[in-house]
Amino acid sequence: MCNQFRIPNLKQMSEYLTQGLGLPLIPPDFSSEEKDVFPKQKAPVMLFKDNQLQLQNKNWGYPSPIDNNKVIFNARIERFYDSKPSMWDNSFARQRCIIVASEFFEYSKNTYPATNGKTYHERFSFSDPEHPLTLIAGIYDKDNFSMVTTEPNSYMAPIHNRMPLVIKPEKLRRWLFQNFTNLIDRSDFDLSVKKLPNEN
Repeated sequence: MCNQFRIPNLKQMSEYLTQGLGLPLIPPDFSSEEKDVFPKQKAPVMLFKDNQLQLQNKNWGYPSPIDNNKVIFNARIERFYDSKPSMWDNSFARQRCIIVASEFFEYSKNTYPATNGKTYHERFSFSDPEHPLTLIAGIYDKDNFSMVTTEPNSYMAPIHNRMPLVIKPEKLRRWLFQNFTNLIDRSDFDLSVKKLPNEN
């Protein structure tokens, strides 16, 4: 379950989308600095609304229907194909967005003892090695967004049993506007994987 990603500042993000990818993005009317993003925090996401491709600041996580103090920040792509209705259905059908990240992070099952006497899980960062920024599928509703996850590929499987649905730039229109069934399988998506230093 991914609960942390890093974003560049808004200028870097906008320049990559407009100059690097040639997208007709309208200038954002807010500011955002480089930072790590956690659930319940705001982050810019790219979406198409009012006939315009734009960045909007939204909160990471949908309000939980069970606990008002919690949010649900990962949405399994498989839920859209279940016969049983889910809270995600309308968003998957009509309200998709793109999370533009520098990298995202995950903890593994493996642990290690630190010098302070505590035990920690190993931590890894992931990014798209072919592009300066990493595009991740998202969905949104009102002021909230959720990261979409899928089955792990060979890079992620040794570390975690789920992974963000990462997208190549040439496929972002498919995620935003078209049938996205062929994006579910991420087995051919290369990831740059870095083990982060252990806690002391």
